[in-house]
Amino acid sequence: MAAAKAKNMKLQVKHGSKVHEVRLQAEQGNVLTVQDLVKKIYEVTEIPPANQKILYKGKTLNKDLDVFLTDTGLTDNAKVMLLGKKPDPVDDKEMGKLHNIEQSLKKEEEKLSEITYELDGVHRGFLEDSLKRPALQKSRKRIAHSTEQYMKLLEALDGLNLDPSNSGGRAKRKSLVDRIHTLLDRCDGLAKGIDDMLARLAANIPL
Repeated sequence: MAAAKAKNMKLQVKHGSKVHEVRLQAEQGNVLTVQDLVKKIYEVTEIPPANQKILYKGKTLNKDLDVFLTDTGLTDNAKVMLLGKKPDPVDDKEMGKLHNIEQSLKKEEEKLSEITYELDGVHRGFLEDSLKRPALQKSRKRIAHSTEQYMKLLEALDGLNLDPSNSGGRAKRKSLVDRIHTLLDRCDGLAKGIDDMLARLAANIPL
């Protein structure tokens, strides 16, 4: 019976002077967990998970997000207390910048994938010999441009002024920094590969 109730639940979430009614619906085949409550509260209040503290009968619920809601003692129509606040406007602005940087990074990744695909075509002999050198030189310039763009994105990430309490934003920034470093290594490897193919062409050695 408890498992059945855990798939659907209605709760009262008190935040300051406001009381929000939240309805939770588990995905098919799943049982509701604390993580589902945290996500729903974020949808309703716009308070990020990192800023939430959810209390029920004096206990903090969101210490372990994987716990089933029924295992916390929650039942239908129970009332929980929410502590926390939205990021301040300054942090919202910085998060907007972070989102824009992420979108720019995706575009640069797509460009690098295109270059990789074209280089594979050259390596496999899909181009006539007379077209290989110009194609490689063009790809070399595009990689140099991508490297420059990645460095600019790293500078932009370093310049973000994220609040210390914004653990989600800071984790996202670190993730993007790690991705960019991986892509820079990839650019370096592709550039060396192009230089090697150009040297082989100059020496009339088949690719």
